[in-house]
Amino acid sequence: MDKYELSPWQIEYMKHFDDDLYIACTGIGAGKTRVLAIWLIMQCIQKPGIRGIVIAQTYQALMNVLFRELEIVCAQFNITYKFNRSEKRFAFPNGSVLMGYSSENPTGILGLSEIALLAIDEAAYCSEEIYNYAKDRMRGSKYESKVRLISSPNSLGVISNWFSALCKKNPEKIIKASSLDNWFSRKSYKEELKERYVEGSNLYRQQVLGEILDMDAASQIVFRDDFILQKRMNAGNHYFGYDASGIGADNDVFITIDDYGVIDLFKACDLKDTFQRTNIIDEKYRKFGIKAGYADGTGGYSNGIIDVCKKMNIAIEGLNFASKAEDDKMYPNVRTEMYMELANEIKHGFWVPEEIQIEILAQQMTVNGKGQVQLVPKDLVKKTLGHSPDMSDALALAVYAKNHYGEISKESEIAKAKDVADRYMRYFQMFN
Repeated sequence: MDKYELSPWQIEYMKHFDDDLYIACTGIGAGKTRVLAIWLIMQCIQKPGIRGIVIAQTYQALMNVLFRELEIVCAQFNITYKFNRSEKRFAFPNGSVLMGYSSENPTGILGLSEIALLAIDEAAYCSEEIYNYAKDRMRGSKYESKVRLISSPNSLGVISNWFSALCKKNPEKIIKASSLDNWFSRKSYKEELKERYVEGSNLYRQQVLGEILDMDAASQIVFRDDFILQKRMNAGNHYFGYDASGIGADNDVFITIDDYGVIDLFKACDLKDTFQRTNIIDEKYRKFGIKAGYADGTGGYSNGIIDVCKKMNIAIEGLNFASKAEDDKMYPNVRTEMYMELANEIKHGFWVPEEIQIEILAQQMTVNGKGQVQLVPKDLVKKTLGHSPDMSDALALAVYAKNHYGEISKESEIAKAKDVADRYMRYFQMFN
């Protein structure tokens, strides 16, 4: 296949022929599937009897894109093969075989063994489950295991967290290419891409430059580039956010911020006692001189804690995420409002630790029937992350406290007055 004309990035890709792992992140039409097909076929020809798994996001993509490219490359080089469409099995005369699967059916892969090759098309949008199942099948072969992942943006999909984590962990194993890097695309087509996706926009970054953004570019509330790398300074006023562990949750999250970012993040496991939680909050308030705070009061898990805090004159209030927003013309509920306020702070230089960033990146927005901006349901965020966004919830509560602490002070004063009145009435009733 030395005569096959490749673009520079594809040549670089093939130089890593025997790497254990290599990942291509490209724009649309950069030629990623073609070079993956060439790599797979060369592996199969050079290593008799090798067994490989090829995976696509959907069954249709597997048949119409990945297997089609395998057939095209074989035809161009007169390579003999047999393709059983019903079994999704691509075989060569030397005993090498490629077996196809769809991310729609992860369990279909179970039972295989002696796999040496794993190739996933649009890996960023395939499930971690099928990736793990496939990796578990890579045992018992006489050949060294090799994994190839390729992906271009998908404007309808949400990327899988495992793919982001793998890319972060292995930056030296990644090659990037834009749609403009394909030598064989017409100049008019490339100009059309610039016009269609608006050069410099997030959609352009995603679709043309091949950046794997953490969400659909049309609906994310923030992007990775919105986060600053270091906190700028410290400020005097401190604010607090608390997310209590609910049923099946592992952590209580306590966050303290100032005007410029997070200054303290504390997670505690298996706190069963209200007074344990209250003591932690009291300690944070004393240590940082916290002005005001909010706790998630949605499921009622914080109610007892808030009651005890009020008796200790700690300025914290419960906030039901489903309650009415302050700006109820713009937002249908306070959960959306507080996250959009957090997004605005981040875009203006508010510093957030990296471990919380992924939870914020998982938040998406839509426009409802009333023309209001609305976050997607929390259950969908949990599905994306694989866990509840407890840290980002606590941070959003802290930012909301920063922006609305006057309301907390007012509510605290009313609570104090009510408490005094109640104690007076009890005293009065005792002696009358």
